[in-house]
Amino acid sequence: MNTATILRIEHTSISDGEGMRTVVFFKGCPLRCAWCSTPESHLPGREVYHKKERCTGCGRCLAACRHGALTVSPGTGAVVRDPAKCVNCLACADACLYGAMRVYGKEMTVRQVMREIEKDQVFYFHSGGGVTLSGGDVLLWTDFAEELLKECEACAIDAAAELDLFGPWENVRRIVPYLSHFFADLKLMDPEKHRRWTGQSSETILENLRRADEICAPGAIRVRVPLIRGVNDDAENLQKTAEFCCGLKNVSAVEFLPYHRLGIHAYEQLSRPYALQEEPRMSREEALEKVSFLTEQAWPFALVLDGERLR
Repeated sequence: MNTATILRIEHTSISDGEGMRTVVFFKGCPLRCAWCSTPESHLPGREVYHKKERCTGCGRCLAACRHGALTVSPGTGAVVRDPAKCVNCLACADACLYGAMRVYGKEMTVRQVMREIEKDQVFYFHSGGGVTLSGGDVLLWTDFAEELLKECEACAIDAAAELDLFGPWENVRRIVPYLSHFFADLKLMDPEKHRRWTGQSSETILENLRRADEICAPGAIRVRVPLIRGVNDDAENLQKTAEFCCGLKNVSAVEFLPYHRLGIHAYEQLSRPYALQEEPRMSREEALEKVSFLTEQAWPFALVLDGERLR
C-alpha cells in the first residue's frame, strides 16, 4: 500500500492556486534554504517538537528518552533537546500528558488523503478550486503523488502543485502533466550562489523547468521569487530571472515575495538554529523599489508583488 509522510492538510485555502483549495503538504525536502519558513518540512519522517508554553516540568519526557537527548536548562529550567542525540523515536511525545511534546507528520495512504480532499469538493465546484500539492518537496514522494493525482483526475478535481523542481527529470515528467498549473520557485540564477544559500546548485532546477515547459498545460507555470536582502534582490539576478522566464512559452506570471520571519518560532520548537536570525523582514515598499525597474520593460507574463499585479 502506497503511503507518504504528510505534514498537514489545509482546507479551504485561497492563496495556493485558483479558487478555494485543499493543500496537501508533504514532508521532506532536499534543499536547505537559509530563509525557509517551514523547517518542520525538512526531514521526510515524523519528528518531535516542543511547545515550551505547555510544559509543566513534570519530567516524564526525560525519563522516557533512552538516548540522553533531553536535559533541563540550569538557567531557565526548560527542557532542552539535543538534535544530535535525538533519533525521533517519539517516546517523549508518547509520555507527555500535556501536549508539550508533539509530532510533525503523519503516515497516510492515498485513500486517506483522498477522503480529506473529498470533504471540500463542494467548495471546488462553486469557486473553481481544487487540490494543491505542496511541501517540503512533492517530488520526493513521486509514486504517491502520481497515484493521488490520478485519483483526483478520476474525480474531475483540478490539481496544482508547488514544486522546487530539484531531482531527477523522470519525477517531474510523471507529475507535471496532471497539473492545470504549478508554482515554481526560482531563488537564484547563479549556480554557486544557489548552492551557498540552499545547499544545492540551481542547474538541475533550471533544466527541469525548461523541460517541464515543453509538456505542461498552456500558461501553467507561475514562477515565484522570494526576495531576500543581500542574497538575491540585486538587479542582475532579478533581470536574469525575468529573462530566463521570457525564454519559456508557458509562464503566465512571475511573483516576487518579500522576505518575512514567520517560521522563526518553528525553528525554536525544533531546537534548530535559524540562519537569518538578525535579518529584518522586507516591507512591500522596499520590495517594490527592488523590482520596479522590471515594470519598465515588456514581458510576455504578468509581474506580481506579494499577490498584487504590477503589470
